[in-house]
Amino acid sequence: MKQQYFSDSEWVTLLQSPTQAILAVILADKTDPVSFLKEMQAAFQILAAELQRQDISSDLIKAMIASINDAIGQSPLQGEDLLLQQQFELIKRIQAFSSVSDGQNQVVEHFKQVKDILLNKVPIVQAEEFKQWILDLATQVAKAVKEEGIWGIGGERVSRQESGALSTLEKTLTFR
Repeated sequence: MKQQYFSDSEWVTLLQSPTQAILAVILADKTDPVSFLKEMQAAFQILAAELQRQDISSDLIKAMIASINDAIGQSPLQGEDLLLQQQFELIKRIQAFSSVSDGQNQVVEHFKQVKDILLNKVPIVQAEEFKQWILDLATQVAKAVKEEGIWGIGGERVSRQESGALSTLEKTLTFR
């Protein structure tokens, strides 16, 4: 499955999905600023690693990764500077929300659009591969920073709120 099978707006919507999945997890918890920034930094490091994976078998995900990497390759920034730029762009988007629930609703609406695009354009097998990839990415982000502990003691790897966000993502991207 290649970009040519999608309209430009459909392709952009699909390409925004990894960042939207990160946003879903980050918006799930009300955390202190330090934990928020740690989670965001971890999220973009996880995304950067995903974009370097060679073991992906899905043609759709391969095409998306190639397209994202092409866009990154055109950026004058590299490495840590590029990660910082992406984090600042996400912070700007978060600041534009009128509330956390507004941001969460926008993420859900995004994935409803993704679901419609995939149902109309790809076989169900590829849609399921895409769903699993997005859920795996979001789960890695949720596990990246312990939540609700004190000075690093206690807490849980995935908070109840993050688990709820992952569940919402999964339900929104249910194709059957």
